[in-house]
Amino acid sequence: MSYAVFLKIEQTTHARFEQIRNQLITGTSESQSKQLGIVLSDIACQIIEQVFTELLMQQKQSNTQIQSIADDSEKVIQQVLAALKKYLPWSVSFFSNERLVPMVNYLASLVRHQNQDLFIRYFIDPLLVQDTLSYVDKVREGQISYVPKAFHALTKIVDQGVTCLIREPKHLLKFNLVVDKTLNGVIHMTTHLGYKRLEKLGTQIDLDMANDYIEHFLAFLRKEA
Repeated sequence: MSYAVFLKIEQTTHARFEQIRNQLITGTSESQSKQLGIVLSDIACQIIEQVFTELLMQQKQSNTQIQSIADDSEKVIQQVLAALKKYLPWSVSFFSNERLVPMVNYLASLVRHQNQDLFIRYFIDPLLVQDTLSYVDKVREGQISYVPKAFHALTKIVDQGVTCLIREPKHLLKFNLVVDKTLNGVIHMTTHLGYKRLEKLGTQIDLDMANDYIEHFLAFLRKEA
C-alpha cells in the first residue's frame, strides 16, 4: 500500500498547459517559454492557496483569537506566492522550445483525473507516512506534546512535494551555474520561511486547532493500491 498527495488544479489552467505542451511536442517555431512560465506560476499558486490560504481563511472566520497568528502566517504565504510569480516565469524564459519538452512531459505525467476533477499527484515515502500517522493518532488522543512532532512530519511531506514539483523539474531543465544557484537560493528561502512558520504554529495553537490543521492537511493524502 502506498500513499500519495493529491492537489487540485483548475481545468482552465490545465487546458492552457496542455495547449502549450502540444505546441512544444509538435515542434512549433514560436517560443512557448513565456506563456509556459505564466501557467506554471498559476498552477503553483493554486496549490499553495488550497493547502495554506484556504485553511487560514477558515480559521480566521471561526476563531478571532488567532487573528495575529493567522496574519503572520498569511504574510509568509504572500512572500512565497510573490517569489513564485517572479521567479517561475523568469527561470523558464531562458529556454528554447526543445529544452522545455522533457520538463512539460514530466509534469504531465503527474496529472490525474478523478471524478471530473484534475489533480497533481506525488507519492510519499511510506516510512514518513507511518511516522506522521502515528504522531497524528497521539494528537487525536489528546496528547498535545505530539503536536510539534506531527507538524514537523507534515513539513517533510510538503518538502517531498517541493522536490517532486519544483526541484525535479528544475533539474530536468539543466540551468547554468549562475541561474541554478539563484533558484536554489529562492527555493531554500521560501521553503525555510514556510516550514519555520508551520512548525512554529505547532507550538502556538491549542489541541482543537491543531486537530483542525492536521485534518486539513491529511485530506490531501490518499491511499494508492
